[in-house]
Amino acid sequence: MPMEIGIFLPIAKGGFIMSRNVPPTWPTWELNRDVTLKCEALGFDFALSMVKFRGFGGDIEYWDYALDSFTLTASLAPITKTIKLIPSVTNLSLHPAVAARMAATIEAVCPGRFGLNIVSGWYKDEFLQMGLWPGDVHFESRYDYADEYVTILRDLWSTGKSNFKGKFFTMNDAEIKPVPSTFVPLVCAGQSPRGIKFTAEKGERNFVIAGGNIGDIDADIAKFKEITSNLQAAAKPLNRSVGTIALFNIIAADTDAAANKRFEHIVAGADEKAIARLVGQAELDKSEGMSASLKRKSMFMGLPTLVGSYETVAKYLDRIYDEAKIAACMFAFPDFGDDLDTFGSKILPRLESRRV
Repeated sequence: MPMEIGIFLPIAKGGFIMSRNVPPTWPTWELNRDVTLKCEALGFDFALSMVKFRGFGGDIEYWDYALDSFTLTASLAPITKTIKLIPSVTNLSLHPAVAARMAATIEAVCPGRFGLNIVSGWYKDEFLQMGLWPGDVHFESRYDYADEYVTILRDLWSTGKSNFKGKFFTMNDAEIKPVPSTFVPLVCAGQSPRGIKFTAEKGERNFVIAGGNIGDIDADIAKFKEITSNLQAAAKPLNRSVGTIALFNIIAADTDAAANKRFEHIVAGADEKAIARLVGQAELDKSEGMSASLKRKSMFMGLPTLVGSYETVAKYLDRIYDEAKIAACMFAFPDFGDDLDTFGSKILPRLESRRV
């Protein structure tokens, strides 16, 4: 099977790089519409949008402005034809019966093209501001919570009813009608043993942010391979097939040297205030400021970042597909306009993994 490719939509301000030296990436409807339609024209398989209720501030107001994932997807559904649309839901912010009905409504607009990304919740302040944080015990129980959440979704989507009784949810003859006309695949994000178990049992794709070692493609491949192997081992006894989605920032140019120069320029503009909010003050070197390694890894949100010529990036992606046995790659860019055009014209035609 060819490697699937997707776009990580710029639904929040700043995209996926905490730097002053990238376009500001305001999360407008027009930008997300144009990016999605461009990706569809290029043959991308899916567009996934995250959900975020609180940003990290700093000089660039990183993620402080954001669109709603479900509403954005609903607006994209009638203007697209082939690309799959995958919004995200944070389990703590939306009851599963409400999410089930919202999903069924959007699926009716784009049958066979709708999926859902299940987010168990990791950013405490995001939920504290709304009085929804159940306490730090959630860090330990979040996959148990997500397991009940998804069980209710599947009950409602398959039968229109749920009488589920669990630790976190109690359903009393709950109903949604109509049910989706097609199967709704779920994307999860699990890298810990408990997260991998949850994804193996409940998901169709495992959305993974692994590595983040700038320039160390071998380390990233090894990590993706380990996660995929563990996931498939957990899914095999259940007779389930679950694939890995690997997420990357792409910083490319005509030559490796030019790409590295661009990368260093982006690093030079790092917004340390926003990064500090992300990693926490305890992670910072108090005497000399932020360490170079911490800054470089955190400012790219921990995403593996492929830096190189168009040929180099294409070879990286083919290696990851061949060696780590992933099902899909999802991409983010410093500039979701020009960089996406360049990806389509300079990198995509070089990908052997798309012609398998």
